Amino acid sequence: MENITGFPVTNRNYLESRLFLVDEMRDLVSKRSIVIESPRRFGKTSVIKEFIRQENAKDEKDREFNILFLELEGEETVNQFCYKLFKELLKLYRIRKKIDAVKQFLGDSWNALASRLKKIDAMAVGLEIQEKTREYDFLKWKGKITPLITGLNSFDKRTVIVFDEFPDMLQNFKIKGMAAADFKTVTDSLTAWLRSLRQIQESGCKYQFIFCGSINLRKTLEEIGVSKRINDLETFVVPPIKNEEAKLLIESLAQEYDIAIDPDSIQFMVSKTTGGSPYYGQIIFKALRDTREKSFTSGKVEAIYEAMLRGGDHDLNHFHSRLEDYLSPLERECSKIILKHLCYETIYETELYDLLLFEKCNFEKFQAVVNRLICEGYIIRDINNKNNLKFVSPILKDWWACKAGVK
Repeated sequence: MENITGFPVTNRNYLESRLFLVDEMRDLVSKRSIVIESPRRFGKTSVIKEFIRQENAKDEKDREFNILFLELEGEETVNQFCYKLFKELLKLYRIRKKIDAVKQFLGDSWNALASRLKKIDAMAVGLEIQEKTREYDFLKWKGKITPLITGLNSFDKRTVIVFDEFPDMLQNFKIKGMAAADFKTVTDSLTAWLRSLRQIQESGCKYQFIFCGSINLRKTLEEIGVSKRINDLETFVVPPIKNEEAKLLIESLAQEYDIAIDPDSIQFMVSKTTGGSPYYGQIIFKALRDTREKSFTSGKVEAIYEAMLRGGDHDLNHFHSRLEDYLSPLERECSKIILKHLCYETIYETELYDLLLFEKCNFEKFQAVVNRLICEGYIIRDINNKNNLKFVSPILKDWWACKAGVK
């Protein structure tokens, strides 16, 4: 098992005790479209990537799915989204030798390109598509893409189209200066179209969608009043890591890198990882590796851990930057008050509001901030403790305590 902290993990690096998630997702997506809902860095993309890896590792005759994976975080317009989806669909039709279907769906003006799909490289195809669609609006894009998607029913295997970072893409529309009314209209139109593609499915339909992202899609659409566009999706949750899984992770990494860690140190690292995700254990282990030492006692591990948090030598800073990017000044102020208090104790949200925030905002705004912090992977409502708010993971609590001057 490798120590990977910045990218999805697959194959031998994927924690064996979590392979059941891949099996569950495979079963779900063979029947319906899904949305993956879990906090940031909980391994949503890793589940998808391992699913894809397992499919690609099979002999062609044994594969169950064609899989299109669209990374959307950098897309800033609906046209960019449509272009990427269109290009990936054409690539699949080419691979599956369905060029005649492309000619039929796209019309005479596209026949020349369709005829050459087998012969020209992907870059040349992309440039030609860009040129032919330069003046396309959303209506024209829908006219070209819809038959390509419904035509997937003619394929021998099921097709899964993964929209990774889909809600992040929607936020990009807003961040780039789109007015609130326009943002709602564009988002509603796009999600309504994707819903219509799911709704026209008949028995025996062979395509499904997976929506995934570090921002909660349901909350994003609820905030602008179009949550009905995804109420048909099945929810798939990636759960927090258990104590025994965290122990397996740390011990496997230690074995891989021939590092000796005493039992107390392992327990310390496990205690900081449990309740979060494998990602947090990877961060702590990386801090040990960066010292270039090969043997660790509990005192040394704890000192390295605190130095890592205070020095910012870790991959947690994206949590803070996202508060700056996605929250208004008032929301940021409220979020920092909430997080600082949770460094001291867990608390029920109405008590927290009455204690610290009733003069700053109304309760609806406060609850929206709480829900955003939950979606961003900071905090959860603890179902084992009266739904009190608490940090998702001890490492996040310790890091924020350093930032807030609590410790």
